[in-house]
Amino acid sequence: MSAQPSASLSRRLTVLEVGLAAARALVTPADGAMLGIWLLTFVNHWNFEQERLVVLTEHALLRIKYNFLAQRVEKYTRLRLAAIESITLGRVRFASQSLAEGLQALSRGAAVARPGVRITLRGEQLSKWDRWNPRSAKMGERTLIFCSHMESGDGAPLIEPLESVDDFQNALQRALNGVEGMAVVPVVSDIVLDSLLGIPALVYNENRLGEWRTRGSIAF
Repeated sequence: MSAQPSASLSRRLTVLEVGLAAARALVTPADGAMLGIWLLTFVNHWNFEQERLVVLTEHALLRIKYNFLAQRVEKYTRLRLAAIESITLGRVRFASQSLAEGLQALSRGAAVARPGVRITLRGEQLSKWDRWNPRSAKMGERTLIFCSHMESGDGAPLIEPLESVDDFQNALQRALNGVEGMAVVPVVSDIVLDSLLGIPALVYNENRLGEWRTRGSIAF
């Protein structure tokens, strides 16, 4: 059984506001003006879903691991928009030969399709070793999806457009169009996750281990 979404610390607006301020403080003059900030789910190359603050500026995209319990930035990466080779917009799903989607549907009671964005950088390809090495720092692609625990009871986002993938997609396209010499045309297609079975990721994701949460009397 998956964890209950109400325990997510990022649903506490006062806690979230502190995190947003910390994320904004990471923007430097070289990044240009800030265009937007979102709370999204980052899917790594092992399909582990991890809660991240995402800041978009005129020249960069910052992906931030923020500790909502200790209220501090743990780490972040800065991607230059000029380094982006392609973006794919579409529904995130598992490969047709994968058992992972069936296992996920069994756990949740139904298959869950979420909109997402996949970002690929120029000249960055994963070797077979990197793809199957959970400690590898190489990404290959960056996949960001809607943070489902930010839904209200009726399925609507709690704060628009903070967790809106559609809003992020539109803002990213406008930002790329504004970069001199860039000619990135978004590809509209399903975003396929590379997983044949994915039991470790299923356990990790269904228990929301990629989020800062209260779990009984303990928060982590």
